[in-house]
Amino acid sequence: MPMIFLLLAMAAIGHVVFWASIVNRLHAIAIGRHWIDAATMLCALAMGILPLAITYLFWQRGVDLSTSSAVGGARAAWWYIYFAACVSLFAAAHRLWLTLHPERRGVLHSNHTSRVDFRCQRGDLFAPGVPTLLGRIPGNQFVDLLIHEKRIKTPRMPAGCELRIVHLTDLHMSGRITKKYFEQLAEAVNALEPDLVLITGDLVECEQCLSWLPDTLGRLRAAEGVYFVLGNHDRRIDHQRLLHALGAQGLIHVGGTCRELTVRGTPVAIAGNELPWFGPSPMATDLPPRDSNGLPLRLLLAHTPDRFAWACGHDFDLVLAGHNHGGQVRLPLLGAILAPSLSGVRYASGSFRRGNTVLHVSRGTGGLTPFRWNCPPEIVLLVLE
Repeated sequence: MPMIFLLLAMAAIGHVVFWASIVNRLHAIAIGRHWIDAATMLCALAMGILPLAITYLFWQRGVDLSTSSAVGGARAAWWYIYFAACVSLFAAAHRLWLTLHPERRGVLHSNHTSRVDFRCQRGDLFAPGVPTLLGRIPGNQFVDLLIHEKRIKTPRMPAGCELRIVHLTDLHMSGRITKKYFEQLAEAVNALEPDLVLITGDLVECEQCLSWLPDTLGRLRAAEGVYFVLGNHDRRIDHQRLLHALGAQGLIHVGGTCRELTVRGTPVAIAGNELPWFGPSPMATDLPPRDSNGLPLRLLLAHTPDRFAWACGHDFDLVLAGHNHGGQVRLPLLGAILAPSLSGVRYASGSFRRGNTVLHVSRGTGGLTPFRWNCPPEIVLLVLE
């Protein structure tokens, strides 16, 4: 009997992981929002109804946990339990493989963490209504904003030089978190005195929040400018109007293009890949050729980490991405469950290296649902050395 309960526990985990993995892949492709929402709802229904249906079948048969006498629907339920338990075992092995994968090793030279101290009450950062109620849930870290200073060794960086890059992503200005949060976020970024601020999409969710830009993103300051690409949620409003509003605040759009500049004497090329939601990607001919020292450094802004392979194929030095929010809710041992990527939770957040290409995936500073658990928002200062 204990083995049966262990099997059922494993099946419960595998059941959630299986349907969550389908949702992850759905949200990584560029199809109509209504189709994604409908498919997500079906997966959510399956996640909730299947355990109830299986429980009902067992209850109807007197909680018969014997497979030998199971027939009809009860037999099908057992086959699904076995399948879900196998998914659980596979997921555990896969998580272990990801943890030990070489692409996670030796990327960061150091990582220093500090916290943003807001000059207002925590409750003032959540909008009235449901967001305020969510903000009162114990353990909700949605506005527990951290600053991570991460030092990364870049082989092509000239000796004795360094670049200070602030990576922002996934602000999701929707009105559910108040303007004060984003105003003080901008102040925290400016205090870091970066050479560049690079933003990787999902900026504004609704038209009324466009009026926030002058006092939020418009106040960002960096010695060599603020550059950005759009994300999938930026399609929810007129993105041409959004581009115009951001441009009016001095932010530079690099989606589908490449910009060349010199930062602290180091030649740098900044490109943007907004696929699969906006296109096209930069052409190989858009990228400046490297000199005998391997310069310019190639930096890619991409909303989703699914562009990692493309970046490696085009010999980028650094790829910045978001989209996955670090999972937004991270469970003990299991970690992230939801990460809208073709790779699932593999690149939920963190730093990764393939050859000379480093991928940094930020947990982001916001989200459409104002709830985070074991996954606080972050501003990341990357120091390339």
